[in-house]
Amino acid sequence: MTRANFLGAQGGRELIAFLSGAQSQTEVELRADRRASPRVIRLSRQPKAACLLDRHVIELAPAPRRPIRSAPAAIPADSVVLTNSAAFRTALDHQDGRAPRHVRVLVDATDPSLREARWSDPVRELLALHERTFMTAKECAPRLAGGSFVVSVVGGVTEAGVPLPITGLFTGLVKSLALELPDTNVLATVHAAAPLEEVLATVSAELGAGQLLPVTYHVGGRRLTPRAVPAEATPDGVPALGQDSLVVAAGGARGIGAPILAAMARRYRPRIVILGSSQLPRDSGELPERSTFIRAQLNGPGRVSVAEANARFDRLREQRQVRDTLTELERLSGPGRVRYLRCDLRDPDAVKRAVDSVDGPVDLLLNIAGTNRASDVTAKSVGDFRTVRDLKVHTYLNLKEALRGREPRRWCNFGSFIGLTGQRGETDYAAANDFLNMAAMSAENEFTIGWTLWRDVGLGATPLMRAFLAEIDAYTPMPTEEGVDHFLTELTAVRDAPATVFLGDKERELVRGIRPEFLDFCMGEARALPYIDTVLRRDATDLVAERTFTLDRDGYLEFHQVRGYPTLPGTFVPELAAQAAVSLVPNRVPVVFEDLRLESFLRIYRKDRPEVKRLTATLLRTDERESVVAVRVLGDVVAPNGVTVARDKLHFSVTVRLRDAPVPGPRWTHWDEHGSKPLRDPYHAPGSDVLLREVFRSTTGTREHPLGRRGRLALDAPALRRWFPDLLVPSVTLDGLVRVAVLHTVADRWTPVAIPRTVRRIDLYGGHTDLTLAALTEPVELYVTPVDLDLEDPEPENRAIAVAADGEVLLQVKDITGAIVGYVDQESGQYLDRERFDRQERS
Repeated sequence: MTRANFLGAQGGRELIAFLSGAQSQTEVELRADRRASPRVIRLSRQPKAACLLDRHVIELAPAPRRPIRSAPAAIPADSVVLTNSAAFRTALDHQDGRAPRHVRVLVDATDPSLREARWSDPVRELLALHERTFMTAKECAPRLAGGSFVVSVVGGVTEAGVPLPITGLFTGLVKSLALELPDTNVLATVHAAAPLEEVLATVSAELGAGQLLPVTYHVGGRRLTPRAVPAEATPDGVPALGQDSLVVAAGGARGIGAPILAAMARRYRPRIVILGSSQLPRDSGELPERSTFIRAQLNGPGRVSVAEANARFDRLREQRQVRDTLTELERLSGPGRVRYLRCDLRDPDAVKRAVDSVDGPVDLLLNIAGTNRASDVTAKSVGDFRTVRDLKVHTYLNLKEALRGREPRRWCNFGSFIGLTGQRGETDYAAANDFLNMAAMSAENEFTIGWTLWRDVGLGATPLMRAFLAEIDAYTPMPTEEGVDHFLTELTAVRDAPATVFLGDKERELVRGIRPEFLDFCMGEARALPYIDTVLRRDATDLVAERTFTLDRDGYLEFHQVRGYPTLPGTFVPELAAQAAVSLVPNRVPVVFEDLRLESFLRIYRKDRPEVKRLTATLLRTDERESVVAVRVLGDVVAPNGVTVARDKLHFSVTVRLRDAPVPGPRWTHWDEHGSKPLRDPYHAPGSDVLLREVFRSTTGTREHPLGRRGRLALDAPALRRWFPDLLVPSVTLDGLVRVAVLHTVADRWTPVAIPRTVRRIDLYGGHTDLTLAALTEPVELYVTPVDLDLEDPEPENRAIAVAADGEVLLQVKDITGAIVGYVDQESGQYLDRERFDRQERS
């Protein structure tokens, strides 16, 4: 069984509570074995070098959209739509009576009161919508294979790029649901306040894109995705606490909170108040062995079942664990300096009464409470969903309300790494923990720690579970000393990391198994680019890279020959430039190419002679809106006989404009067919000086038109996947579009063959690639204007565009110039080079 499969296995459900860092009734044992009387764990500070887990800071980072499929409708007809907005509900009515295969949840989070995490009517309304979202997923999941489930939170992130706390409820649920429904396109889009039509356009685009995590944020034209960046904590030089400090812990008398409180008591000796639900034992005696206790219960007066006897034993044991923790804390911090207040943390009045009974300002609030009942969405009950979600979320909101006007100096939430990545069976737990992440991001002096496995405390401390974990070898068993060390370090760190997560090698391997490219994104590592072999030099403004062209690796060049030699199409220069520019300015996407100049061919003359080319990129300027990069491609020009003709000769130059997200395309009205005249594509004629075959036979239906020239895109998807699976620019489409510009007749029968020389501007729209265009079910039409286009005009005014069936412009090329090298006879297919043609015409 693979680790990923194990995470979804029904037999391991209870384990998830432990793996996800739950501070709950399933993870509360402060003891070394299963004997009735737990022993206190003595802690010593672990050297940093011995740490098994590394600290990562959660942030939102630019992540350019990469289309991988045709973008579908934002809300298909067979959709069920949930929303809390009357305006959205009025504008959307897509249910047509069929069983839904698509779910859309439109969350209106624009109410100003949602900017902070406090009880309000809008918060209660969104908690109810969150619950309905879970119930809809539970009901519809069996029918969603091949469909989609999208949650869009409008107003869920500020213009400054800070997510609202309530947003985490929906993003956390989606992350786990995406793992439970692998055959369904599950994602969440979070938007600053935006018109509904803009939100739906984004939803459509995201459904056609690849996802690092199934969550994207859209702010001011930027597309952001959460990531976890490795970063050591930096001490701020100020003692975290002192003997006059007051620490209030919501939970923590058992589980991982107990050794952390003990460590603080040992180091700082603060006053400590613990709010908990367990009742303290009425006597000071010790419990017998479990088996002895159960036999006594079964055979004593008022006999009970084995299950009830076990439950009684667990309750008594928990009471004694709390008692022993309090005894140890008072020993370390001093007599009378530790209080335990029993209250239901989900009850706002109980929390308010408890907090009001605590004197003095709170220096540190520890929000530790949590529970876990893991199971897939189809099996999880609504009651369990509420129990898990509400213990964390309601406790947080209740504490915020109870401490209004006396806010703690520092506030620490105990979260889980599952809040970042999601996990099967954890739609509720991931939601609650992502809520804590977002709450810390939007607050001052607050931080959330995303824990993973603790080896010596909680469920993992039992011999049975230790053996099970050792067998699957899926998680890093962190010693208690290391976990305490991480906490104490975080407590004294500079306050610039509101949400952190701790990961070891095994956690990283696990994440890589379910999110293959996510860790590279977290490390800032760009994906491999096929036209960048080696980066020779790179700094903030300049890059020099090399690319070696050979027929062994670039066999597609055999299908694009100029005068008999394999030659890189001039329309591939934007691709080379895009890759160089993206290498210099990561996390932005090319949207415009300007002043493209094709100075000399990039050819391969012999199979045994590689062609090494240098790509240089220079950052001309950059701001929040865009980056502008000048790119040149240089090489030594070598003649067919091997003689070097020139060194560092300029092949191509172009300027690239990059932005955070693709630009939406304008609209175009398709021409009718009146007056069209079919024309043979001259680049496919045998004997032509420019001969294109196989993957480059990318057009069909080429013809003249009273308004200009026309064609239709006809991409070979298998050939594209073989030769060009990783291109950033729809380069084959660009090649076909530019060729349509030559489609006219000379002397009533000859069509010119030309090679491009310059292009003033190329606009890319929608982030499409050749593969996404090949996947479109409706044809892409190609248009070139004007009707009297002259490619050799030194001051051209022409336009070539590729247009989707719905009228969206996908690609636009303006002001092409070229050199005519020959002509093809439309009737016979005969090719004449330009010199022979001119002689024939003169005669």
